[in-house]
Amino acid sequence: MAASGWTNPLDHPLAVAAGGICLLLLVRGAGVALPLAILPAVGLSVACAALLARMGAAGRRSRSQRLHAQRLDAGLEEALDRASGLAVTALALREEAVTRFTDPGHLEALGNVQLCCERLQQLPERLQERRPLLESGGGRRLDPDDLARRLAREEKSLQREAEGPLRQERRRLVDQLRRNLHAARQGMDEREARLLALATRLEAIDGGLQQLRRQVDHQWPSTEASDAAMATAIEPLDEALDQIERSLDAGTG
Repeated sequence: MAASGWTNPLDHPLAVAAGGICLLLLVRGAGVALPLAILPAVGLSVACAALLARMGAAGRRSRSQRLHAQRLDAGLEEALDRASGLAVTALALREEAVTRFTDPGHLEALGNVQLCCERLQQLPERLQERRPLLESGGGRRLDPDDLARRLAREEKSLQREAEGPLRQERRRLVDQLRRNLHAARQGMDEREARLLALATRLEAIDGGLQQLRRQVDHQWPSTEASDAAMATAIEPLDEALDQIERSLDAGTG
């Protein structure tokens, strides 16, 4: 395609062939003089070239879109498999905590570990329930300008918010908007950004589970197990799970 938008028929052999056939039919079949027949033949070639160029571009876009969708499908399956693996790990850790934390002083720590592990065990089912959401949004680009405006408003509100649960919640929203804005500037669509966020949080859960296991090993068999240490180890897991839940409920990344 030239800069003027005109398509050169010489780039498309079929268009040249169509013009040649048209010229032959006009001259030999209809008896039109050659100079008069040239103009419609060339016009037909140009029209055919433009049509073939559009069809080619559409075919390339279609192939690109199919490959993009296939890549995202594979990413979703990978995320679901990883969530299932994390659920198995959480079950094993929960059973280990039940076996080890037998002292009455361990009851609070045990309860916190069990609750966290139960949430992790439910994660694969929760993701399957929201699979239609995770499969949606392909081709719908995130709007960086809109996200930048929302982020600016929330950052101002965060500065005015007093310390407390509401400030923590607003800080999480600001962090999420920053991630979405980064994704938008990378040209991601809604589905790609959502799956990237999910993969990032599953990665955080994986690391958090390893840290929690180390804490379980460290705290037992001491009768002075620190509830605060266990709570600190569980906090990143709860945070990642909360973020996943909010994104699944809100339908955003």
